Amino acid sequence: MLSPRYWIFIVIVLAAIGYSMLKPASAPPSAVVSDCNDATPWNCREDGDTSPIVSPSDPFKYEYVQLDNGLRVLLVSTPGTDKAAAAMTVATGSGDDPDGREGLAHFLEHMLFLGTEPYPEAGEYQAFISRHGGSHNAFTAHQQTTYFFSIDNDAMSGALDRFAPFFISPSFDEAYVDREKNAVHAEYSAKIKDDFRRIFSAEKQAMNPAHPYAGFATGNLDTLSDRPDRKIRDDLIEFYQQHYSADQMTLVLAGNYPLQQLQDWAKNHFSAVPKRDIQLADSRPPMFVPEQLPLDVNIEPVKEIRRLQFTFPMPETQSLYQYKPLQLLSNLIGHEGEGSILALLKEKGWAEGLSAGRSISTRFESNLVVQIELTRSGLLHVDNITQILEHYVDLLKAQPIPAYLMTEQQQLSEMSFRFQQHGRLSDYAVRLSSNLQVYPPEQVIHGDYLWRPIAQPELAPFLDALNMDNVLRTLIAPGVTTEMVDPWYNTPMRIRPSNYRATDVATDGLEQLHLPAPNPFIPQDFSLNSEAEQTVPEILIDQPGQQLWYYPEHEFLQPRSRITLELQHADIATPRGMVLAQLYTRAVNEALNTYSYPAHLAGLSYGLSANTRGLQLMLSGYQDKLPELLKRVLEGMQQVNISDDQFQRYQASLQRNLENQLKAKPYERGIAELKRQIYSPSFNEQQLLAELGSVSRADVEAFANALKGQTATRMYIHGSMSKADAEAVAHQVAEVYPANPEQQSELSVLKLPAGKFQQSLDLDHKDKVMVLYLQGQDTSDHNRARIALLGQMISAPYYQYMRTEQQLGYIVFATVYPQRSVPGLVFIVQSPEHSPSDLLSHSQTFWNSYQDSLANMSDDEFAAFKDGLINLLLQPARNMSEKADLFWRDIDLQRTGFDTSRAIASEVESLTLAEIQALYQRLILQAEVPWLLFTQGDPVPDWQPINRLPREQMTPFELPR
Repeated sequence: MLSPRYWIFIVIVLAAIGYSMLKPASAPPSAVVSDCNDATPWNCREDGDTSPIVSPSDPFKYEYVQLDNGLRVLLVSTPGTDKAAAAMTVATGSGDDPDGREGLAHFLEHMLFLGTEPYPEAGEYQAFISRHGGSHNAFTAHQQTTYFFSIDNDAMSGALDRFAPFFISPSFDEAYVDREKNAVHAEYSAKIKDDFRRIFSAEKQAMNPAHPYAGFATGNLDTLSDRPDRKIRDDLIEFYQQHYSADQMTLVLAGNYPLQQLQDWAKNHFSAVPKRDIQLADSRPPMFVPEQLPLDVNIEPVKEIRRLQFTFPMPETQSLYQYKPLQLLSNLIGHEGEGSILALLKEKGWAEGLSAGRSISTRFESNLVVQIELTRSGLLHVDNITQILEHYVDLLKAQPIPAYLMTEQQQLSEMSFRFQQHGRLSDYAVRLSSNLQVYPPEQVIHGDYLWRPIAQPELAPFLDALNMDNVLRTLIAPGVTTEMVDPWYNTPMRIRPSNYRATDVATDGLEQLHLPAPNPFIPQDFSLNSEAEQTVPEILIDQPGQQLWYYPEHEFLQPRSRITLELQHADIATPRGMVLAQLYTRAVNEALNTYSYPAHLAGLSYGLSANTRGLQLMLSGYQDKLPELLKRVLEGMQQVNISDDQFQRYQASLQRNLENQLKAKPYERGIAELKRQIYSPSFNEQQLLAELGSVSRADVEAFANALKGQTATRMYIHGSMSKADAEAVAHQVAEVYPANPEQQSELSVLKLPAGKFQQSLDLDHKDKVMVLYLQGQDTSDHNRARIALLGQMISAPYYQYMRTEQQLGYIVFATVYPQRSVPGLVFIVQSPEHSPSDLLSHSQTFWNSYQDSLANMSDDEFAAFKDGLINLLLQPARNMSEKADLFWRDIDLQRTGFDTSRAIASEVESLTLAEIQALYQRLILQAEVPWLLFTQGDPVPDWQPINRLPREQMTPFELPR
């Protein structure tokens, strides 16, 4: 997105408006909560209490208010944080696009960033946010548009100065209207081969064209062009005035401030948002024409995707949010344990995955969607798979859903609420502003977790809608029969009445289907860590080939632990070894899936993956049952038995994944090739594909056996687990994988030679791309600080010039790009029209002009950039998982002082503007460091081909200590 501004006009006007502009909320009707008990004391409330229900683990404070203009506001005081955030959700989206103006709501979202009356310069908002260590964005959905930002806490007032006028006085500058149409079109063009968008658009062709959801939501130059009798700017202004009304907006202000300060800002900045006379529709056409269903749709994707998808139109669920009927049905249909649909489909070799969930929910209707990822064999059994789904639905209808299943859902959900953890503040603000649109104020936080058992009469309409006469069945696969194309993405497709008849199909094994058994992994013990507090992890075992690091968690009072186990195995560091490792991890994960899925539902998870150093096993979740899960996973890693059919499926699946990676977006392919060039060891997809066909089932089983006694282990345990239990876990692992120091391996970044090198990507994509990497040649903390600061300074102006002013593409960014301890910068532009040479030439123009900006930069502006970066580096972990990640990063880099961020922040503090100006000259204007360029389109003249890099002679960077 882009950028606006604001301030003097609104401050003068609002200074005269008193505190009475705020009043206690009176938004959606209050929900009476009757779930008061000792386990959920937060549900014990006085009648009429509309204050938000808050988790006992939540350190934040909340207050809900409503301005006189009808704007609903949630204030969030966040003690201990150094970031502030805001989010505004408007109850309008692509579903409100006028006929013939597809994408208008999305276009309007773009335009609000491009100037307001108090801040007419288009880049001001973005520049201010970037200067103060923040980020911003927006999105347009079917029935909402949400704008949000995060920023250094002490810059919140200035950010609101620039943010609030989006909703009061946007300028809709005519020059930027004309330019930004191109940006919207570039976004459309960049996703023209994105299968998600193509499938989404093609499915809409089967819907009632009178229903708003059936429309094209993105927009392009055709739908957003001026008409002989009407300019697009006029339509933008009219749409804004018809839909952007204060009483249809919900705002969240969050920061490390007293609630009264946040309330004053809400009043002073947003009381002038106009309340308009908006008439909300009391009905809308059905999503499918009566008697239209059932339908069968075929869609041919770009990538090798094989999916069978069922879309069931459903009644609305917003009024039943306390019971979550669609989530209940989705969880049962999407279960992966014993007796599940997926377990039977995998046994037959027809499917690799299954998911179920709600795709749309408005006050008029909802949808339940079931997606099944098919094997090649599954493509031949579409009707059998349909019958299996239908039989499971019949089980749900045969008798009331057992009470224990609904009680478990309620118990697990309230447990998640009890131990709620925060992540990024801006994400939380977006979630709360969206929730405020559909939940009463007291449930704005808790409403996502509130899950009461539903009575059969309330569930019956949803069960009734789950039938094969009320479904859009979509088959997505290469080579399916098609007879038309989607008008927006040219996707080959076909729409026909469904030919499925259950009486024509006979499927074996239906008797294996049954509802889930009670979950054995629901934790009962929520004890916290009783060990002495530590500031950093300590090493408990340090022997050749074996390390155990340990940290007892006391800051975040959670009964959770995380175990990170790295099994280093030198033989993986070849293309063949990597292929075998990926097939091995797939076999283990598949064998454990039915067992581990209930653990996943109960807040436990594990992941086993392969990298060029070996295998990584990560387990996390509630401490109570974590050792039990670890024991079973280690057993599964030892007992690898693969049938020929399974091996062929895993091999075909890996081939498909690798081939699909080669069809990623051009800029994504550029980044992938960049990493392959600078890392050692590293392999590209072609190298792995070349080995894949020659490996056998016996090779994979031999690989599994070779791991025993052939690994070096490095382990980190963080959380509520005791020191003694951590050591016991390490001994448990050592019994299975005894330490072998000869297997120790490292992932290195290669030191590139000076010069300019390029590689053409040669992709089947119309867009052009430039991915340019500049590698720093010094891994000292001082150099990392210098390049990080330059990256922060240059990011917003590069975006403003390349995207907003020159309209060169939708995907544009310049950013610091550290790889392990090696600093660097990357410049990326993906364009529908401009060649890599043009993009590089425009970049050079910007770089030449930006040296003037650096030369004229004030001390205050430079200090703001430094403060923003320092705050970012010193930002405390927001939850236990983030804290564990930070410690593991330093363990991985062998920086056992655990001071990386503090050390770099200290170096930033000492930097001078003159030093950054000199760095800019050497790094960019004089190109004294290595430049790697990855292009889609014609090559850039006078650059050396990248295959001339003397890779065998390049040395790796040493890790700083």
